[in-house]
Amino acid sequence: MMSSGRWSCFSLLVLLLCLAWPQTLLAYAPDKGMFLVAAERLADPRFHAGVILLIQHDAQGSAGLVVNRTSRLVLDQVLEEGSKLVGKGATLSYGGPVEPQTLLALVKVRNIPPEPAEEILGSLYVTGVDVLEEWPEFSGEVAACRTFVGYTGWAPGQLELEIKRGDWRVLPADEQSVFSGDGVPLWERLDKILAEQK
Repeated sequence: MMSSGRWSCFSLLVLLLCLAWPQTLLAYAPDKGMFLVAAERLADPRFHAGVILLIQHDAQGSAGLVVNRTSRLVLDQVLEEGSKLVGKGATLSYGGPVEPQTLLALVKVRNIPPEPAEEILGSLYVTGVDVLEEWPEFSGEVAACRTFVGYTGWAPGQLELEIKRGDWRVLPADEQSVFSGDGVPLWERLDKILAEQK
């Protein structure tokens, strides 16, 4: 038979597990293909009301692209003359503060991705803009494309600490939101979804 002291400890443990259970069901772990939704209190202007698509999350660290910020630069101005992407009306998005000279592309393909490219979710891949330029199947395979200048990055374990601190909330990403580029309205929509899950 359990002593009254042990019974009290056991009861408290059961109560704590019950209180934590709904949160456990709704919490998502950071991973490639997930959104990081900035907490409202996040003061850094580069990420305020930001939504980041994680394109890497492993032992080497984490990386992502801000999907709801346009760049001050126009895509046609940074591409070489004769580029396949010139004149497509595409905007250049601000991917993040790391390596601001780097041009990356999120590309939704019909069947076969370019090489090299990293699958993010479904038919969505990330690659370099220079890879797209050299890709013979570009016009037949590309269903949608967004280009980014720079990216966001975290050292191993850093993103987990920021999530634990409450700077970021995690949600599964979807292609429609990735390509909408809706600025603050995208953040507001995802923030509302997160609030409804509490």
